[in-house]
Amino acid sequence: MDARDLARAHEAAPPPEVTRASAGERWIDVELATQTLVAYEGARPVYATLVSTGRGAPGTDGATPTGVHRIWVKILASDMDDTERDDVDAHYSLEDVPYVQFFDHAVALHGTYWHRDFGRVKSHGCVNLAPLDARWLFDFTGPRVPAAWAAAYPTPFDPGTVVRVR
Repeated sequence: MDARDLARAHEAAPPPEVTRASAGERWIDVELATQTLVAYEGARPVYATLVSTGRGAPGTDGATPTGVHRIWVKILASDMDDTERDDVDAHYSLEDVPYVQFFDHAVALHGTYWHRDFGRVKSHGCVNLAPLDARWLFDFTGPRVPAAWAAAYPTPFDPGTVVRVR
């Protein structure tokens, strides 16, 4: 294995927005410097994987927005494109992107079938995951998507999981 294909995630304390950490509230930590994602139950890490985040400079449309967010909708599969934009040199249009979890406007955690270069910045701002990792994370986070449903929004009884990007 090449050293460039390895990364070490750093354990982190829950952000203040995780209000039930002592009760094992689930939350996600994305570390841009290491291109890693760690899923937590309270203060205990339960899953870690490599990701590919936005390649744009911080604060631009192509960067993954830092801060603490909540998943505001989950969708089993969604089409993604930027064909309506006039300010880009090359457009993209992808169908059936799997396990999409939007957390900041149009920025999402999602499965990625068009590259395998995880651990390096590559996306247009989203957090790219290998499809199997994206599926695990989709099942781990809230709101839950009921069987035979294609999407779900948070409710007061099943809020969206906290996603911190740092």
